[in-house]
Amino acid sequence: MKGGVKGWLRVLAPVGASIGGLVLLRLLGPDVMDQRQLHDFIEPLGQAAPFAFLLALAIRPLTLLPGTLFAAVGGMVFGTLMGTIYALMGSFLAACVVFGLARKLGVRPMKRLAGARYPALARAARKHDFQFALLACINPLLPTDMMLAAAAASGARFWPMVGGLMVGTLPGTFLLVQFGSGLAQGHTMMTVVSGVGLGVSLVLGAFLGRRVYKELNAPPQSTQPEPQPEAQAEPPASPAPRNFPLPRKDGLSSAS
Repeated sequence: MKGGVKGWLRVLAPVGASIGGLVLLRLLGPDVMDQRQLHDFIEPLGQAAPFAFLLALAIRPLTLLPGTLFAAVGGMVFGTLMGTIYALMGSFLAACVVFGLARKLGVRPMKRLAGARYPALARAARKHDFQFALLACINPLLPTDMMLAAAAASGARFWPMVGGLMVGTLPGTFLLVQFGSGLAQGHTMMTVVSGVGLGVSLVLGAFLGRRVYKELNAPPQSTQPEPQPEAQAEPPASPAPRNFPLPRKDGLSSAS
């Protein structure tokens, strides 16, 4: 029970800090979080603004920043539709970066990060690559970047893994972008509906991915050598025939 609570706290802490910070900025200074003000702020970038946003999303795994923050900011700056498109494109680029680095670095760093769970994680990733990536995205208790890196290092296929990641990240990305867009535009109802949807998606994702989470957190099975069959005892050798002296006609004994 304590392990599950700690897992939820590890997930909700960065997510809550990101969303809470955005809400606080909106409450303290509405002009700062106004969508028109944000457009004026990025106006010097011109047509390069989307490319700068995509670049920031691509290198996000290297900064260890939560993707929720970037998705919400994308909704604030670009609106719900374009923010969702840019956020999904950035998720694809980030997955390519994580996959490529993990393949180049090899298995050893991933074993250090995953610890005793790495064998089970690598086995599940190779066998169920698409489902593995899908559940890693929709389950908030599973660190998506680390699991994608471990899967890549273990030899999982690229396109099934990235495909599962994109399908799994779509609902949460849309809700986060819509949350940010509603926050910047001052649409309270949109913000509330998106926030409730995020909470439901977190609970639903944890429910759907609970089996994978339990398997990855199960203690490693002890590998004991299989008992060898006992060697069958050889039957005792029959005694060698003894030569008995046979009587001769002349009364003398003679060995046959």
